Amino acid sequence: MFKKYFYLFVLLVTLQACGQKKAVLYSETENIIPVVNIPLTADDFLADAAADFVKNFKIITNADVKIERSNGLNDDNSYVLLRINPTQDQDFCVLKKGDNITIQGKDYKNLMFGINDFFDKYTALNYRIKKEGTVIDSIVNRIEVPKQFNYCSSPDFEYREPYFSDNFTADFRNWHKTNYLELEWGIWGHNLPKILKDFELPEAVYATVNGKITDEQFCFTSERLFEVVNIKVSEIFESDNNLNKFMILPNDNNLVCTCNTCSKAGNTKTNASPAVFQFLNKLAKNHKQSRFFTAAYNSVKKVPKFDAEKNVGVFYSTIDVQKGIPIEKSEFAEEFTTAMKYWGDYVNDLYVWDYTVNFDNYFDLYPSLSVTKQNLKLYKSLGVRGVFMHGSEYKYSTFQELKASILAKLMWDIETDVEKEISIYFNEKYSKKLAGILTNYYTFVDEAFLESKKPLSIYSGINQTTRKYLDPKVFFEFYNEFDLYTQNNQFDKEYLKIATALTFLKLEIMRDYGYGEYGFAELNNNNEIIVKNEVGDLLDKLSVYKKSADLEVYNEAKLTLSEYIDNWRKAMYRFHKRKHYFFKKPFEVISKMDEDYQNKKVLNDGAFGLNDYNTNWHIVTVDDLVLKIDKKEIAKSTKITMSFLQDVKHDIFYPSVISILTTKNKVIKKYTVPIDKDFLNTKEITIDLPTKLDDEALSETFILKIEKQTVSGKNALACDEIIFH
Repeated sequence: MFKKYFYLFVLLVTLQACGQKKAVLYSETENIIPVVNIPLTADDFLADAAADFVKNFKIITNADVKIERSNGLNDDNSYVLLRINPTQDQDFCVLKKGDNITIQGKDYKNLMFGINDFFDKYTALNYRIKKEGTVIDSIVNRIEVPKQFNYCSSPDFEYREPYFSDNFTADFRNWHKTNYLELEWGIWGHNLPKILKDFELPEAVYATVNGKITDEQFCFTSERLFEVVNIKVSEIFESDNNLNKFMILPNDNNLVCTCNTCSKAGNTKTNASPAVFQFLNKLAKNHKQSRFFTAAYNSVKKVPKFDAEKNVGVFYSTIDVQKGIPIEKSEFAEEFTTAMKYWGDYVNDLYVWDYTVNFDNYFDLYPSLSVTKQNLKLYKSLGVRGVFMHGSEYKYSTFQELKASILAKLMWDIETDVEKEISIYFNEKYSKKLAGILTNYYTFVDEAFLESKKPLSIYSGINQTTRKYLDPKVFFEFYNEFDLYTQNNQFDKEYLKIATALTFLKLEIMRDYGYGEYGFAELNNNNEIIVKNEVGDLLDKLSVYKKSADLEVYNEAKLTLSEYIDNWRKAMYRFHKRKHYFFKKPFEVISKMDEDYQNKKVLNDGAFGLNDYNTNWHIVTVDDLVLKIDKKEIAKSTKITMSFLQDVKHDIFYPSVISILTTKNKVIKKYTVPIDKDFLNTKEITIDLPTKLDDEALSETFILKIEKQTVSGKNALACDEIIFH
């Protein structure tokens, strides 16, 4: 019996040893080094791929790999064969047969993907090391690979672009297998006006809206418009055959041309699809080697009744449904799925234009990776072939490289393990302890973001962010842990970018919470506002970090950190030791409130607004702002101070008149606000409360009426904290 088990044990050990046998790809001590082989007729692209393989090898081994151009192999060498095979089914394949390894791509781009995939799987090289581009400190003197392997890979989506600045570099794209619009799109986005600026254009190329011609939109049945766009498409494609995708979008508004020819094509006042697709079809017939897209967005949302050419496609924008909740679990699920199926049946190329940052606050973590994973699975099931993930473009957003990297992996393989990739990313980038802190926190917020049923749109203030996932207690604890490593990373620009963003977020949370444990101030027993010393420290840190990290802009509106810091300091000076007898006291709003601004508590909750209209501003468009207040609630007050925002771009203006009235609308006091031409700014207005010495004393219950400015067109009023002091 003992012999039986002994032989079984030996057999298992032998099998295990056989299974673990490796082949030596490189050994410094044994003088084993592969030769890179490309065909004798290899073009410059294939030669560049070979050079990149050699560069990768040099980084981790400091060894010089030879490149051999030949159609035959020397039996004395082990080879890495680099090949391009346009007829293969898979995008790239990597295999080992005998002593030789073959990496083969469908084209040059996929060959580069295969090369980097090989290094990622079988060597110590990772993107972090590749990005540095120099020989690493710990040189590898031996590389072993499995004796045999054979795998191929193709993506879940043919077009994959995470639109962050990291993706603008070739090394990132080749390592993460992504596309880049500058290299593939002859016309992108709302760029028709730029394309047409070199031409003399007649009035007929512009839209007729309500019987009048407007240059704010195009007429897509105009023969001259087609003629000049057709010329530009030819010129662009002939200058670079890789620029074979063209996006033809109406200007970014809802105007639709209803001239005779557009109406005949099928246009209505709200639907431009017929004329736009008629235009696309004509281009597609003339340029069979190119592909033409528009976006299901604004006035182009209905599927035309005529067929689309085979090389016509559609981008479906998720701007109206991207709320930080998996679409399948949202209120938009049925509407979205139905629309996608209609468009999928209509065109061969259905792409999605998705979003992955908060455009009102690039420093919001907006940790939507797991939500995006679920959405990508939905897109795949609906036949989507390409995904454009709109990030922060050329501006920095928090943890953008992490997002770009993992989104790239998800678009290639929707089954990618997000939690595992978060850990890999931070551990490749930082020390073990710091990596652990970052991994734990980012994994936590990503999961919290996924589990929360509260919406968070891509244009949101910090108050919506904290309600969704950014728990102040957890964030403040994480911030304090992270901050311990700042001294050791004071020269690491990437670390300092994160430090800048996190410090900004902490200040935003404190600004939004007003008074108390997570707020910027306390209210003492004498009803005095006492600003915390910590605020000054954080503003000092933010000033230093942003300078060292070379960061300034923090949102799509291009608001700057310098201005933010300056406004904070001014607010601290104004608020410190000011009385606030109205803090959280009861009052009524007797005017009509906008549907999205029903929370009257923002008017006396201790929080204050800055230049961004999304945070701490009570906005009204449907009426003036009228409050009913009991005198007993503010009995010790002698003044009233109110804050207002003027943001002309968003049609928000300072008030015109502020009045204190009796409940029977008799004027007690009236203040006319001077006209101010600020384009974007805030203003405090202080009014002395009526006393017995005035003509009319303050009544027991009185009305505070704040009248909107009388300007043509849209007109909103934004009021912040109302302080009786």
